[in-house]
Amino acid sequence: MKVVICLLLCMVKNMTEIWRDVSFEGKWKNGKGHVVLSQIEYYNRQWIDLRIMNVQRPVGESQHTRHGVRLTLEQAEMLLPQLQEAIIKGKEESEKNERRNNETRME
Repeated sequence: MKVVICLLLCMVKNMTEIWRDVSFEGKWKNGKGHVVLSQIEYYNRQWIDLRIMNVQRPVGESQHTRHGVRLTLEQAEMLLPQLQEAIIKGKEESEKNERRNNETRME
């Protein structure tokens, strides 16, 4: 698996990190991984890459994992409205669950 990741990274020519934050997902939480959004050139095409990076390495180093997705610029543009919709629905569900929990406690 490490060889495959290394080979994939060797094909990436230019990578610009746009955003990074700690991961709250499963085995990558507790400082083990970061979620990283990057713009990259891969096979002579521009991509948006969203991936978990393993940060349990020497200081200043992080390693790509297979946990992620790579989208064309067109796919990323089409995803924006759906991403906004998913965020709104998720917030509505969280508020609904919080209200339900508060009502249960009051009874």
